[in-house]
Amino acid sequence: MSGIAKGAAGPIPAPRRDYAHVRAIVTSPAFLPGIAIAGGILAAFWDLLRTLPELYLDNDGYYSHGFFLPLTAIYVIHKNWPKLKTLPVKPAYWVLAPLLATFLLLRVVTITEMFAFMSIMLAASMLLGVWFVAGLRWMKAVTLPILYLLLGLPIWSMAINTYTNPLQLLSTKAAYTLLELTGFRPYRDGTTIRLNHFNLDVGIPCSGLKLVVALTAFTAFFMMIARLRAWANVLLAALILPMALLFNGLRIAAIGMVGEIWGEAAGRQFHDYSGYLMLIVCFFTFFKLARWLGWKD
Repeated sequence: MSGIAKGAAGPIPAPRRDYAHVRAIVTSPAFLPGIAIAGGILAAFWDLLRTLPELYLDNDGYYSHGFFLPLTAIYVIHKNWPKLKTLPVKPAYWVLAPLLATFLLLRVVTITEMFAFMSIMLAASMLLGVWFVAGLRWMKAVTLPILYLLLGLPIWSMAINTYTNPLQLLSTKAAYTLLELTGFRPYRDGTTIRLNHFNLDVGIPCSGLKLVVALTAFTAFFMMIARLRAWANVLLAALILPMALLFNGLRIAAIGMVGEIWGEAAGRQFHDYSGYLMLIVCFFTFFKLARWLGWKD
């Protein structure tokens, strides 16, 4: 069958996929150096990168959202590609010197397993790599998506140690209030909520800090792609903590309700997967908020 269709105005060419942008990337003078630099960064930071899947899959960890961050960073770059592809490629070969110095310093840091410092060096190496192969304008254009990846890297230990206990207490109070409002008769003792047939021990993993980190990642993503006004971005950022406390309190209260009504085994089973469910709820809540604040795309 012919690939040409006939119409009233004459033959209509069959639709054809345009691969010009792919050819432009492959033939770019930055392509082969970029592959080499990417391979070098992967090899240099392998000790850090190989720990990330276990970090993300840890039920009691703070990085359950980590798998989504590379995908969303790539999506941000894809959204900005019509503008990015117009930037001239001007390699800055002198940047190879600080990049190699970063790799040498990394050898010392790797021995001490300072993963927070290694995470910062990984982001710095990626920025230097882009600068080396494509130029300063390209580096500036992709700075936000690259720094965004830090939200999924283990650099938050100090914040976790500082804010876990206050958030643990606030989340317990929020869950206690929600249980009271829904007709249950809870009794609170510190971070423990006692019901008639089920007890809730709000431990460190349930403090709400995991949700704060995840909501920060979601909010940063929406800020990068929604192009909201400054006041709307400030409002989204200001909502992170109260929304995290609300949703975490709701999750804890829901675990208590399930355990009280259907038994301890059901409550503990709901506890195991409710964290992922709450992440999905939070994502769509902030998605709707961004839409309401003016995101039209």
